[in-house]
Amino acid sequence: MESVDKICEQIRGDGAKEVDSILEKARSTAAAIIAKAENEAQQVGDRILKEATEKGAVAKKRVLSSVNLEVRRIRLKAREEVVNAVMDAARADVEKGRKRDDYPRVLAALAAEALRVLEGDEYIVYADRRDLSLLESAVFPLVRELMKKEGRAVKRIEGRALPGSTAGGVQVGVPGGNVIFDNTIEARMYRYRDEIRAIIFEGVFSSEDKIE
Repeated sequence: MESVDKICEQIRGDGAKEVDSILEKARSTAAAIIAKAENEAQQVGDRILKEATEKGAVAKKRVLSSVNLEVRRIRLKAREEVVNAVMDAARADVEKGRKRDDYPRVLAALAAEALRVLEGDEYIVYADRRDLSLLESAVFPLVRELMKKEGRAVKRIEGRALPGSTAGGVQVGVPGGNVIFDNTIEARMYRYRDEIRAIIFEGVFSSEDKIE
């Protein structure tokens, strides 16, 4: 009977040891699982933080780029307004040239420049209505003189009014022809607009104001 009790006690002892072993393995396994989970969670957290940081940097860059574009747009608009104001002032100042004594010579030079690229010896000169009286009385004689010095005879030259007003200058064509050489102030300012803008930029804007 005693031996049976010992055997039972031994079985219980062995069972307890086995239980402890199982529990220890379970605790170890659980600790490993928890550590792995914590590590994965840390990695996920780091990845999320990194992605958020990268997205934040991209968003910041996008916002700064948008701000820079808006600043550039505003500066370009302001610069264009200044350029247009200067050109309008220049156009108005040129128009005052009608009161100058040498205005007939200016018209003659502009007309002669047109004649040099046109063929024939008969021409029609279109000018502002305010300049028509000058054409016959002063401009055409000067044009004939200029062309004669260059070995070109002007058989006939006729003055006509432009349909609208102009700051000055003339348009020249030949009878029955479709080609018109526009040498009005407005046309010349348009042809030389890049050069005029460059002069304005150089004279009005500082290096900080210039936008490439």
